[in-house]
Amino acid sequence: MPTSGGSPERRHTMEKNTAPADLGSTIFETLKKELLDLTIKPGDLIAETETCERFAVTRPPVRAAFRRLCDIGLVEIRPYYGTHATLLDFDKVCQIIHLRTVLETKLIQDFIASSPDDYVMEELDHTIRLQNILLKQEPVSRTEFFSLDNALHSCWFRHLHCGQLWEFLQDQQYEYIRFRMLDYTSCMQYQEMIREHERLVEAIRTRDSAAIPRLIGQHLSEGVLRVRRLLPDDAQRYVIPPKDPDYWESYINEHYGSAAEQ
Repeated sequence: MPTSGGSPERRHTMEKNTAPADLGSTIFETLKKELLDLTIKPGDLIAETETCERFAVTRPPVRAAFRRLCDIGLVEIRPYYGTHATLLDFDKVCQIIHLRTVLETKLIQDFIASSPDDYVMEELDHTIRLQNILLKQEPVSRTEFFSLDNALHSCWFRHLHCGQLWEFLQDQQYEYIRFRMLDYTSCMQYQEMIREHERLVEAIRTRDSAAIPRLIGQHLSEGVLRVRRLLPDDAQRYVIPPKDPDYWESYINEHYGSAAEQ
């Protein structure tokens, strides 16, 4: 992890002008962002001494930030072993995807029934255009693609007055967010994801509610298939393997088929 040393004078000034709670919150938010976007990878050591030097602080605010990160499942603190980013629990990710699929299927069908007007449809089309523009950049920014992906999905939540539900889901999906980042960086199937978005939006445009369970199921679940098939060997160490390796893949194929077949 990158560190930036701080002189005693700098540490004294920072701690004198900033309340300890604020220092802990700043460290917490910075490390949380880096854990979620995989700047800090699953299993990585987050050294207390280096973190103190990086933020030019003493140990108490760093330890407070570590405890908060542990409380939300992003790090594991083990005496004499140190603080490490937690590994990705594949079974937990699959269950979150299953929840999202069931919930979002109903929301999109309700969204179609609400007869979204041309302005709303243009919002969806515009987001997909931005995704295609981003794809022409080298390298593709995974954080920007993540934001545009979220912008599309959050649209039907917002227009059905469920914006707070969307925010709640984001706060409960740290494992899934990191999984998506792993999918982005290791599999890099951005064009495939955009095609899935295009099919979803076209079904909304044509009011094809019957197609939504299959389309959203494919879209949210294809990452599971990609990661199982395409994850490089050196990235396998980031993931806790599923207890039943074939269960979720069989479930996805049985209920949704493969987006690649469309």
